[in-house]
Amino acid sequence: MFQPTSSIYKSSLDATKSIVTKSEQLLRINDHDFTMRPGFGGEGVFDLNSSDLSTERGCPAVPVGVDVQVESLDTISEVDMDFTMTLYLRHYWKDERLSFRSNTNQSMTFDGRLIKKIWAPDLFFVHSKKSFIHDTTTDNIMLRVYPDGKVLYSLRVTVTSMCSMDLSRFPLDTQTCSLEIESCEWPCVPEFHTTSKLAFYSST
Repeated sequence: MFQPTSSIYKSSLDATKSIVTKSEQLLRINDHDFTMRPGFGGEGVFDLNSSDLSTERGCPAVPVGVDVQVESLDTISEVDMDFTMTLYLRHYWKDERLSFRSNTNQSMTFDGRLIKKIWAPDLFFVHSKKSFIHDTTTDNIMLRVYPDGKVLYSLRVTVTSMCSMDLSRFPLDTQTCSLEIESCEWPCVPEFHTTSKLAFYSST
C-alpha cells in the first residue's frame, strides 16, 4: 500500500482561521460565547421596584461606567446648528469570563484587535451627524483587562452633534449644547428604556 511521504501531502495550517495570541489563550477567548453579555441567562423577572440595577433578577444588568474627557471643542456652527468636539471616551465594566491568574496582580493591555472578539457596551452618540475614531498612527483604542475580569476600554473620537439654537436674541444670546450617550440594546422590559440592560453611571 502506497503511503506518500513527501511534504506536499502534509496538511498545512488553515490560513483563514484567526491566530490566537498567548495573551488571548490566557484569557480563554475561545472558551466562551462573547456574543452574550456578562451574566446572561438565569431565572426570574426584572424587579421594577429595585433601586439597584446591578441586582436585577433573571436579567442582571451590567454596570457600565462611562467617563468622558474633552480634548478640544473644535467648531460651533450657527448655520448648520451643530458642534464638533474631540474627546476620550472610556468604558468600565466587569466580565468574569476574562478573569485570569496573575501572581503579580497586574493588568494586561491590548490594542483594538481584541475588542472585536469580546463583549463590549454598544454605546452611540444621540443626534450625532458624524463621528470617527482616530487612527493616526494606529487606531487610538486601548483595552486593559485586570485579573478579576474588570475591563477598561478607551478610545479617542471626534463627533459632530446637533445643537438646536435660539438666535432670536443674537448677539446677546446664550446657547446650551449637550452630547448624549445611549445604548443600542433592546431593554429587558418595555418600561426600562434609558439603560437598555446596562446600568450606566458616571465615574466623574
